[in-house]
Amino acid sequence: MGWLTDPKLLTLHNDVWDAIYNSGTSYPDWQKCCGILNGMSMPDMLDEIWRIKMTSRLDNLALFVPRSTGVNIPRLRAAIGAVQDRPPGDMDALLHLLPDDQQFAITSVRAVTQAPDSLSPSLWSNYYWSTRSLAPPDFNITRTVGAGGGADNDSAHAGLDAAAGITANAPLTRNPMTMQVSVVFRNLDALKLGEGDTELALLHEPNVSVQLSPDPNNPVAYQGAISLVNLHLKRNWGLIKPDVELSLSGQAGFSGGAPNAGLQAQLEVHVSTQISVTASSSVGFGPLSPGPPDRGSIPLGNGMAFTPFMIGIVGHWDPPPAH
Repeated sequence: MGWLTDPKLLTLHNDVWDAIYNSGTSYPDWQKCCGILNGMSMPDMLDEIWRIKMTSRLDNLALFVPRSTGVNIPRLRAAIGAVQDRPPGDMDALLHLLPDDQQFAITSVRAVTQAPDSLSPSLWSNYYWSTRSLAPPDFNITRTVGAGGGADNDSAHAGLDAAAGITANAPLTRNPMTMQVSVVFRNLDALKLGEGDTELALLHEPNVSVQLSPDPNNPVAYQGAISLVNLHLKRNWGLIKPDVELSLSGQAGFSGGAPNAGLQAQLEVHVSTQISVTASSSVGFGPLSPGPPDRGSIPLGNGMAFTPFMIGIVGHWDPPPAH
């Protein structure tokens, strides 16, 4: 902990206070303050930034940091953002620039400081300081631990998806629901560009599925599919943290004993690591089914049909990792 009983930390603390109140002038010396903080270890800097918050000038310091010189600006911004009530929108990107031990210190403080609705250092000091007693992380543990319980497993592996969807303009006398179970080879890509918050993957996550269709003449369809192009975007905009995938997929399979193929454009919003909401549109190629057509699709001629809109919900399951 950064207790001020440590003479060195007390001296640095007094220097920070002198810079903030900058006797003889009406303006704080934010450049000096940044220089002092920059020379501290991450835990000690977080402790001192918490004390600065007591002056109600932390947001002013945060505004100055991008203009400071001779310091590690992303490191300072990340540390200040951990203690601010509203961290910067690029907080996740700033964290990725830091070593693992510094990321742990920041995320520990951030998790604690977000809890009370009205956060005041003077009222919640014991709550804040309790985070300093957390055990240090063991970075020898792989990131895949706990994937079966809701965390992301970034290694290539097989998983299951169960989906339910509603096709637009399905026959009024039929159930419009489409049910599908898929075996998905997660995180398997031919090529991936970028990482973290923005990823573009080619030939992404091949899968095989069994689908029950609202078309009364094609109750069961067997299909293989792969995302030809997949764009995965993650953002942290304060309370809004979208996790979105945009994809164009190729499909091939059998329905009613006849072969078919298709292309599908899809928007997928990850509500959590286990649940997603999807909206898609597709074009199918293959012989038309005998009997009444499925009104959820529009025949285009020459064996082509267009499904303009389908919404759905998908449940994701991954097997727990082997220990």
